[in-house]
Order: sequence, then structure tokens, then C-alpha cells
Amino acid sequence: MAINFVQGQVAVSDPNPSGPTATSNVKEIRTKSVKLTSANFSTTQINTQVATLPADATIVGFRIWVKTQLAGGSISAATLSLGTASAGTQFVSASALAYGTAGTYTVMPAVTGIYQNYNVPFGGDIQIWAGGAATTGIPTSGEIYLMVEYIR
Repeated sequence: MAINFVQGQVAVSDPNPSGPTATSNVKEIRTKSVKLTSANFSTTQINTQVATLPADATIVGFRIWVKTQLAGGSISAATLSLGTASAGTQFVSASALAYGTAGTYTVMPAVTGIYQNYNVPFGGDIQIWAGGAATTGIPTSGEIYLMVEYIR
């Protein structure tokens, strides 16, 4: 993770505010966009690794844009989970935003596990897994875009 917070209760939490340096919290926002389609959703959750972020990335949020709503196959609802492993929910658990109205662009609420503190040595790259579940039927159409916002 890329952010370096001073531990404990302090008045200033950036140890080097002059940045950008490796020990400063002056970072660049980056994004990774992923396309999800009806093929990523089924009545039995489909888990797909959709992105990989560098080990020194810190996730700061997720956004979702529903280009066309999931449809066909008698689908009546759908959810999207996001995690660091297959079937994981480390970030988002069963968000109904996946079944949003066409043209809806939303910052995903109820996100957990983001803004992690700087850790050295870095572990491996951060895998992003999407788990798509549909209710009632398996969709045959639909297009959703997921944007992962991170800094490094």
C-alpha cells in the first residue's frame, strides 16, 4: 500500500508533506476500468479475476456505470461482490448496483478494506475479483463498467 500514515493519534498524519517522495502522501490518482457483461452473472455466482494492481497501490474507491441493464433469461435482480480472491468480499459484498438502470453512474457505497497503510516489504500484486450473481434467471445481455480508483 502506498499511503504512509503516522501511527496513533497525531495532529499531522503525513510524515513528509513536501512530496512527492516515497515517504510522502503526495500521490497520483490512477484508475483501472473493467467491462462486465451478462457473461459475468449467473444464478450460481460467477467469479472472475478482472484486474491486477501493483503491490504499492492503495485502493481509494470503486465506481460503476451501467451502460445497459442486465436483461433476458427472466432475470429480476443481480449483485456484484468485489474482493482480492475468488468469491471474495473484502471490498464489496453483494452490491445491487449491478442491476442498476441504464445510464446510471455511481460511486459504490459500503466499500471496506481500502485506504490501507503503507507496508514494507510489499506483498504481491493486488488481484481484483468480481463475483456476479443473478436472481431468477441467467441474463443474456447487459454491459457494466467498473472503475477501480487507486493511488501510488
